[in-house]
Amino acid sequence: MKKIMFRTGYLGLGAIEQLAYDIVLGLSEEYEIVLAIENHKNSSLVEKIPKNIKYFYLKSEKFERKLDEIKKKKENFFYKILYNLYLKNEKKVCLNSINDYILKNGKFDLFIDYDGMAMKYAEKININKKIVWQHTALSKEKNLSRLKKRLSKYDKVILICDEMKNMYVEFFPELKDKFERLYNFLDLKRIEKMKEDETELSIEDKKIIKEKYCIKVARLDFPKDFDTLIEAFNILKKKNLKEKLYIIGEGEQRKDITKKIKELKLEGQVLLLGKKKNPYIWMNNADIFVHSSKREGFAAVLLEAMACGKMVISSECPTGPKEVLENGKNGELYPVGDSKSLAQKLEIYTLNPILKEKYILNANNRINDFEKNKILKEYKEFIDKIIS
Repeated sequence: MKKIMFRTGYLGLGAIEQLAYDIVLGLSEEYEIVLAIENHKNSSLVEKIPKNIKYFYLKSEKFERKLDEIKKKKENFFYKILYNLYLKNEKKVCLNSINDYILKNGKFDLFIDYDGMAMKYAEKININKKIVWQHTALSKEKNLSRLKKRLSKYDKVILICDEMKNMYVEFFPELKDKFERLYNFLDLKRIEKMKEDETELSIEDKKIIKEKYCIKVARLDFPKDFDTLIEAFNILKKKNLKEKLYIIGEGEQRKDITKKIKELKLEGQVLLLGKKKNPYIWMNNADIFVHSSKREGFAAVLLEAMACGKMVISSECPTGPKEVLENGKNGELYPVGDSKSLAQKLEIYTLNPILKEKYILNANNRINDFEKNKILKEYKEFIDKIIS
């Protein structure tokens, strides 16, 4: 049996982490998998790892705590220097952990860098074949020359939609033979089960979930563009439309989002529900799923909403939504940052719910293209080609 080391930063409740867990379980049927987990925190799925899958941590909890303490103080010049030193040391710690494990447990056939955080030291890992996943679209903020150099160290670079692959080919034509498109997959059986599961709901949850609402599920950070979304609901409010918006997720922008909601006097209409272990029941009971990102990688959450039988309205950001929604066949698209256009579409479909039916029907067919076993088969065929 071929041996694969699968490296991930976290193994927690996030969509990417859940997918990592599902990929590992799927691949473990055919390969010997060892999980290399960088961080102890936000790794709640670790306790669910089956016994046939070995795992180890790249850093000690003590090292993690110290790094977090310094990071909080890095506004101070001294701590900023200390933080940068710790980051350099972090790279050595992770690399040494991987190579020490290989030395003690024998050679591996493939190294999978699932979130790209091993790019800083990938060429020094003592495994001949290496692949890296890229989950987000390229942006002007990235150091593209440095990224190109780092990507060149891998045998293959997995990109999660065609639009994203085309973008990478455009920016890095010299590396085009390394780029491979592999979609994320959907565990339709799990979604079908969880979308009816009320066990997580509090008494208050059971009350508000019965109301008419739109929903967004995303990390509370800048690229998810909550400003445009909240401004759209402010426009609806001025038109005396009472549709509510529930936001599921946590992140560093919570304070800013809360402030904007208060400034626009939308406290009773826009609710921040925090992170939920089971977002699917909230999707299932929603009226419309709204996605307002400035950029994405694949936007698998659109597929999850579609699997819950919801109509989707999404920004046409790079990359993913246009491809998932097949340029508007399976849901509505609006220009990034255009709150008026978003509000107009929300108004149309909340007042005329029958218009949603054609999108829901098309979406129901589309999700089968991303069914778990179908995509896992593609993963295995891809891996076999690399390590054969």
